[in-house]
Amino acid sequence: MMKSWDSTSRDGTPLLVRHAQRDDASLLHEGFRSIVEEGQWLPTFSANSTSGDWMHWIEKTEHTSEVLLVAFHNSEYAGHLTLQPEEWEASRHVAKLGIIVRKEFRNRGIGRLLMVAAQEAALENGFSKIILSTFHDNLSALHLYSSLGFRQVGVRRNHFDMPKGFIDEVLMEKELEEPQSKVL
Repeated sequence: MMKSWDSTSRDGTPLLVRHAQRDDASLLHEGFRSIVEEGQWLPTFSANSTSGDWMHWIEKTEHTSEVLLVAFHNSEYAGHLTLQPEEWEASRHVAKLGIIVRKEFRNRGIGRLLMVAAQEAALENGFSKIILSTFHDNLSALHLYSSLGFRQVGVRRNHFDMPKGFIDEVLMEKELEEPQSKVL
């Protein structure tokens, strides 16, 4: 059985984070599509994936180190988080994190619970470091990541040409544990 994480939102509503299941594919697809449509938080202008693509991704997590977590606010889908290994063999201990929280569920503690769960899930899947990036004007995300011990390691100036103008990309990381060097 897969682990789950429970908490309560700032207004006392039950929160649940768990590993994604096949039945979640349409929720994840719709959640991603809704964030893309906001045109503010993701560097893409069209959600060209399908529910089938999400189903394939969920199934892939069953036999890889990838992690796909889904959050519920009082049993209603509120957002999700992904952890994917770096593409280089020598950095397979590093997970790239992506997170979305639906607009109507922001500032309720869902992002924090997803991030806390992600750190545990990362360690369980052999990752010792998490990297992420966000837009420089996503102050809520920057505050959340900093409060959880992520440190800023760089800024890519004018990296994204968004409808609202050029946006800097802020790069952050957190080492979950000291990597063990291989003894030769």
